[in-house]
Amino acid sequence: MHDIPADARPAIAELHAVGGEELVSAMLRTFVQFTEVQLARLADAEGAGDLDAAATIAHTVRSNARQLGAVALADACAAAELAGRGGDAAALHAGVEAMDREYAAARPWMDARAAHAG
Repeated sequence: MHDIPADARPAIAELHAVGGEELVSAMLRTFVQFTEVQLARLADAEGAGDLDAAATIAHTVRSNARQLGAVALADACAAAELAGRGGDAAALHAGVEAMDREYAAARPWMDARAAHAG
């Protein structure tokens, strides 16, 4: 089983205190499903040169990632959002690559914790 990173533990503990393991699991499952769709939309927006749409998508993922304690992913999203809002296509691309990388790193612990409810 994948361990939850230290920086995610406070957020997960807070969610657990509010709604127990069922809430944590449901939120993680929902986030993974949502983020898969959003990352595909983000790639499309970036490919089309729609930096505003890309920034909006990055903002949405950032907010949700931060709530779940995926700090590195949220930080990558913030960088992509800032680049998109600033019209910097190269920095946006770097931010999108960082988002993909950080999501891939967070996904195993999220999947493992989501499966923990029972």
